[in-house]
Amino acid sequence: MIMKTINKSYSALIFTLLFFFIYGCAVKKNISSDAPIKEIEIAEIIKNSRKEEFKYEKLRNRVKVKFDNGRLTQNVNLNLRALEDEFLWISASMIVPIAKILMSNERFIFYEKFQKTFIDQDLSKVLKLNGYQEPVKLLQDLLFGRPIVDMNKANWERINNSIYYVLQSSNRIQTTIFINPKTFKLDQQRIFIPILSSLVTVNYRNYKNIDGKTVPNEILISYIKGNRVIKINLEYSQFDFPENLNFPMEIPSDYKRVNLDELLK
Repeated sequence: MIMKTINKSYSALIFTLLFFFIYGCAVKKNISSDAPIKEIEIAEIIKNSRKEEFKYEKLRNRVKVKFDNGRLTQNVNLNLRALEDEFLWISASMIVPIAKILMSNERFIFYEKFQKTFIDQDLSKVLKLNGYQEPVKLLQDLLFGRPIVDMNKANWERINNSIYYVLQSSNRIQTTIFINPKTFKLDQQRIFIPILSSLVTVNYRNYKNIDGKTVPNEILISYIKGNRVIKINLEYSQFDFPENLNFPMEIPSDYKRVNLDELLK
């Protein structure tokens, strides 16, 4: 009789502990909230944010671009195609086609129709000297709402904020990311580039679900260097994820070759 009572008590204790363990795990997983949770660990923020990152193999979309440098405002339409982390292809038009870009992690090809010039340049040496090996990934991360630094490899420090989870990393360039506590999507990232004494701020707005993938529909980019401010507004439309994708790039034979340094002057 005593043994039966002990067994019942033991079973009740195990059941109670199991209940609290399951309940505790469930609570831990459900960390979405309207405001940041003070006690949450940085590793947990990173894990949940990585789960919400936009992932794809191939994509194409259209982009309306508004460029404003304080003196000149221009509107350009882009057709964009991407093979994740490997290729980025852009065709630009202003009523008529004006330029094309094809970029890999080793090579940059560009031509424009106004001056009839083109670039076909190996990037590997330049990137190696500056410590960058994946420029395509960096640009795609910037364009599609992902941190430009690897969240799992960077050393992060949490900054107190009443609206966002704010993490800051100083690996090579100082990057600050603002993560929405409800969706764990990236709402903003700020990139300070010491060698240029410049700041790039990227805001991601109006996330939409397309074919089960959540992507930002509007991006606002600001480039600040001293008194100089450049603003670029990107508005996405017609996202799709085709099985087959090509990147046509044929430079007209009568175009003059220039290098990337000349283009950036």
